[in-house]
Amino acid sequence: MANIEASVGSRFALGVIGIVGSSGVGKTTLLERLLPALESRGIAVGAAKHASHGFLADRPGKDSHRLYEAGARAVALISTEQVAVFRRLDGSLVRPPALADALAALPPSLDFVLAEGFAWEPIPRVVLVGPDETPRSEHLECGEVVTIVRMPPALDTKPQLPAAFVESLADDILEHARRARSSGASAAQPA
Repeated sequence: MANIEASVGSRFALGVIGIVGSSGVGKTTLLERLLPALESRGIAVGAAKHASHGFLADRPGKDSHRLYEAGARAVALISTEQVAVFRRLDGSLVRPPALADALAALPPSLDFVLAEGFAWEPIPRVVLVGPDETPRSEHLECGEVVTIVRMPPALDTKPQLPAAFVESLADDILEHARRARSSGASAAQPA
């Protein structure tokens, strides 16, 4: 998508920034730490995740899953704490899923969205690399690189991220988003 901002990115006050990197480098681990760091600053943050291998969002046998399997084009599932909508996409797409579709599904009350994956989209991005890795060209080419983060080696199964590092990165991301907005550019477009 050539211009995410023109479609739905502009409805988020601070825009959209991608978190990209090789599989297993720690994107989700970083987001698990960044989301509360940004929320603690009073920013209403959402997340969009690209599921490269597909996913099953509902549990087989549950009523909502049965309705979807019966052919409903969309099923809304709501409780006192959450709402979820399962909507069919055209499975014959030859292009990767569009970030704009994920952003359109998020509530407009968010200030900011962190997009995990979506390396092909023209959005500013934080590029993660492993301890012995160099940034891959596909992570550098499609959008402005806000910063490149060398992830520490994983202890057990996840990289350990010092709190000061996460707080500093949250500040850098917000500064970039605010600067892009105040200069008339968008945090959801390459500079």
